[in-house]
Amino acid sequence: MYSELFLVQTLLQAALLVWLWRIWKSTGLLIAALLLVPQFGLVRDNLIVGVGRFIGFSPLLEALSWPRFWLHWLFGTWLIVSAGVALRLTNFEFMRSTRPMLLFCSLTVAVMMFDLPHFWRDSLHPVCEFDLVRYSTAVSADNLCYPEQQVVRAAPPLASIITCFVVIISGAILMLRRRFPWMFAGGTLMLASAMPPLRDFKLDNFGEILIAGGCIWAIAHFSRDRVHGRYARSKPAP
Repeated sequence: MYSELFLVQTLLQAALLVWLWRIWKSTGLLIAALLLVPQFGLVRDNLIVGVGRFIGFSPLLEALSWPRFWLHWLFGTWLIVSAGVALRLTNFEFMRSTRPMLLFCSLTVAVMMFDLPHFWRDSLHPVCEFDLVRYSTAVSADNLCYPEQQVVRAAPPLASIITCFVVIISGAILMLRRRFPWMFAGGTLMLASAMPPLRDFKLDNFGEILIAGGCIWAIAHFSRDRVHGRYARSKPAP
């Protein structure tokens, strides 16, 4: 059941990837091109977990699993930049100078640097959870695969938590001042899905669809004037 759920989530993340591609081609927005990288990572993440039981615990599955974490550690916080771009596209007075956008970018770099030690500190371990066959950097007492296996604890994902709160706060501004609730809803539901009891049912991966979808929707919605303006400039004068 859960393997099939992850395969469905793969298709949903792939749909968001195509949406991003279309936004980039129609608007030329750099953020849409940049977000293709983490979005591809989310597609791959769900696919590897979904097909894990068909591969089985093996050096092959372990090797395929490592890029899931590399992409997450390096690019998972780029939604912070997308939140700043969404605010900038609305032409808010406080976002017109380069300083606020520089703040969003600097925070993104800071949390990326915070996650860098994972590359030489973490290792992968087999995890048996529901019908999923996967490798992870943490193993709880409920997800051991064999009696001799040890519990491996992980520190709270601070970078992901910061990203969620930036998206939620930025989304709240869009909701209150532009009547666009979807980025706020996506960030809030992502945060809720990563906490018990929803996390125990593996709904945090579905929350990733919601937060990414909310940010992409905001960029698509508020970049319409950019598209219309380009179209108007390209039309010949009557």
